[in-house]
Amino acid sequence: MKSARTLSLVTNLRCNQACAWCTRRSDRDDPRLIRAASVRARIEEGLAGGAEEVVITGGEPTMRGDLAALVAHARARGARRVVLETNATLLDAERARGLRHAGLDVARVNVPAFGDACDALTRDPGGFARALAGMKALAEAGIAIEAAVTVVSSTAPHLGGLPGALQAALGAALRGLFVRFPVEAADPSELLPFDGAGAAVLSLERAARPLELPVRMSTGDPLPPCAFEPVARGRVARFYAMTPGAPRRSEHTHVAACDGCNLSDRCPGVPDAYLARFGTPPMHPVTDDRTRRRLAVISTVEEQVARELVSRSLATDDAGLSVVDETIRVLFRCNQSCTFCFVSTHLPSPSPEVVASAIRDAAARGSRIVLSGGEPTLDPRLVEWVRLAKSLAAREIVLQTNAIRLDDASLVARLEEAGLDEAFVSLHGATAAVSDTVTEAPGTFARTLRGVDHLHASRIRTMLNYVVCERNRHELLDHVRSIAARWPRAILNVSFVAPSSDVVPRDRALVPRYSDALPEIAAAVAEAKRLGVRVVGFESMCGLPLCLVPRELGELAPVDVPEGFDGGEFLKTETCARCSLSPRCWGIRRGYAETHGTSELVAR
Repeated sequence: MKSARTLSLVTNLRCNQACAWCTRRSDRDDPRLIRAASVRARIEEGLAGGAEEVVITGGEPTMRGDLAALVAHARARGARRVVLETNATLLDAERARGLRHAGLDVARVNVPAFGDACDALTRDPGGFARALAGMKALAEAGIAIEAAVTVVSSTAPHLGGLPGALQAALGAALRGLFVRFPVEAADPSELLPFDGAGAAVLSLERAARPLELPVRMSTGDPLPPCAFEPVARGRVARFYAMTPGAPRRSEHTHVAACDGCNLSDRCPGVPDAYLARFGTPPMHPVTDDRTRRRLAVISTVEEQVARELVSRSLATDDAGLSVVDETIRVLFRCNQSCTFCFVSTHLPSPSPEVVASAIRDAAARGSRIVLSGGEPTLDPRLVEWVRLAKSLAAREIVLQTNAIRLDDASLVARLEEAGLDEAFVSLHGATAAVSDTVTEAPGTFARTLRGVDHLHASRIRTMLNYVVCERNRHELLDHVRSIAARWPRAILNVSFVAPSSDVVPRDRALVPRYSDALPEIAAAVAEAKRLGVRVVGFESMCGLPLCLVPRELGELAPVDVPEGFDGGEFLKTETCARCSLSPRCWGIRRGYAETHGTSELVAR
């Protein structure tokens, strides 16, 4: 078992390849292990114990004739996801279709190198050509492909060239790379110390990033994040999914350096087998909160993607009527890095089928569809998603974006032609110095301005979202003036930085007190009224408690907030109980209350 949620199911030990590092391969099988009844019993036991994912592995599982029947059995007994770990050399179109029909979701294919180099490592002449044909058959059957790479001495020189070669051969069928770091091997000379493995993984990352190819580290045998120096760790943080409160593992030790690491509550430590071979390695503990947040997920990667894929919020349309917004994250990565962002930008992209299904479901519910990310303009299918949403939905189609890539006027034109109604643009400063500091992406402010210029020249309604935080609150007034001068038809949406989850730090250097920011907000609202700039957003979940909203805005939020819609994120105090605005007010975020208290609330 890799975890309580994942059952690793060894179906046999024989394999038609002979990788030097493999510790599982055997020339013969134990009849008690491979008997179909025994395998089915282990499936049932694992699922009864709480597993939701079944990973079928070996040896080489495709050497079994009843593989599709085992997949079907796992599905019939309640497995939510079935993964096959294979070398794919024994698969053809017919078997691939049978596996898909049985319920196989993902094929994780062992590809230690490309071409003849792969055959040399697997000691299987012609094996790579057969594996490539097998992967194409799997993809044609509708099964997602992950390429599994093992970081050892003989594979390390090939990792830098692997992502590009695989993507060229498989195209969109290749969903990502899965990285393993063994600490035991049939040939011990294959094993690498932390620094050597880290260098190999960084070469893989450098090749995969420009291809926008997701990479993730195995949770069963990972290279720990402390193997990377802090300057490099930011590049590989997206590879990890480290669940808070993960149980301690046997045969692992927390060494002295672990005591000062922010990940000690979720990292098993250093494998004892590694310590026995190499001793205590040079380690770079994670001491900053930002990296801790980027490395964390609540459960498995797949469950986290499903959890964050769609979020629902309550809004008011131009007629003053309540409308449910369904925000669909077409991907998670982003080309900016705002500290207050609550999206897990390290997660892999959902599949196109999942995104399309989410759009269809939101349209069927009559919701307003908001396409978001991360940064959705990084998705080459974005125009396709807008067109699909427009063809199905009765309400407006909204795009949440930082508009960096909308500095390409042709992309704006294609989005307009596809039916985009509104762009909700993140712009968090009036100057490059402040905006680029908030987004931690120097040079992007100027590109966002050009993107908004193109939106403003189109028929797409433009709403500019300014998240008030400690770094930028002093520029809100100048931001209003910039809008009036450059984009007079644009609408200003004011949000207040929200410590809304574990991803957003409860940091007073980020989250100002309401009372400190309110004079600047009030001055900006007054200036907007004078200049004719429409201001919205204060009544939303990302706004302010209604008792603190500047009175110049008049009556807000005519619709009562449904009980429970906030998912428990907000609270109401005794002051709220005496306030006439309470039925229409979300209350105060728990994260803000934990940071600054609730004494600023007033009954109105």
